[in-house]
Parts: sequence; structure tokens; C-alpha cells
Amino acid sequence: MHILFLHGLESGPHGSKYQALKAVFSSVLAPDCSGINAETERLRVIRQTTDNIEGQFLVVGSSMGGLMALLLQQSCPERIAGMVLCAPALSRPAAADLDLTRLPPTYVIHGTRDEVIPLEVSRRFGDNLIVVADDHRLAKSLPVILRTVFELKMKLVGLVD
Repeated sequence: MHILFLHGLESGPHGSKYQALKAVFSSVLAPDCSGINAETERLRVIRQTTDNIEGQFLVVGSSMGGLMALLLQQSCPERIAGMVLCAPALSRPAAADLDLTRLPPTYVIHGTRDEVIPLEVSRRFGDNLIVVADDHRLAKSLPVILRTVFELKMKLVGLVD
């Protein structure tokens, strides 16, 4: 199973979350969507990156990347085994049409001090929402993100219940 990291709108593919994931999982795929604001164009770049890779993905999406993870899952659900969404940009208009009832195992990590994306938009994930005392960047919550990705990956490959 591949780890796919989708960065936010104002960050790049190799920022602190990517670096932390790479340190733990060694192989992390991170398409570069820098400077691309339109969801359809971002999805095209992501699909170009993933379409030639066999197997499923565990997607880690940060902010706009969280929204893109959901849009990717909607466009090719058989390819997405699970998702960890970090303060996903669910307040953008493209999130309005998402079907959140048919998701693979998905966890959302969102900070109580997020001034970019309101915590309330992530409450729809119920028990799969992990609320942390952090801001939008979730820089202090990297250990929580890594633990959540690790535990989900172990669950998906059948090593834990």
C-alpha cells in the first residue's frame, strides 16, 4: 500500500508533514500542485501522478489536500484504502457535493485554534474526528498525525484489529 500525501493550497509537496511521513514510512508519493487553486486541475495533476502506480493508496491530505483526498476518493474509490485528513478545506464550495457516507476508513485531525478552516466543518466525521490543541498548520500535532497514519496503515494491511 502506497502513502500519498496531498499538500495544502499555500504549501508545497515537501513541507514538514511530508518530511515527517517520509522519515517514518520512507516511500511517500507527493504530487506538486503548487500554485493550482482549481480543484479540477489539482485532481488532474494528482491522477496523472497516481494512475500509473498499481495498488491502493492511504491518502494523507492537508487542508486543500484533505478536500482533494475526498475528491480523489469520489473519482476512483477502488484506489483509496483509507484517509487521514488534516484540517480539510471542507468550507470550499467543491465540498458541498461530497458523499461522505461511502468512505473507506477515514480519520480527521483538526485543531481547536484553526483560524483558516473552522473546526465545525469537520464535526460531521463524528467519532473519527481527532480534535487537538493546535492551529491550522498542525505543526505541534505531527506525532498525532504520524500515529494515526501508522495505526490506520497497520489496520488496512491486517496487522491489527
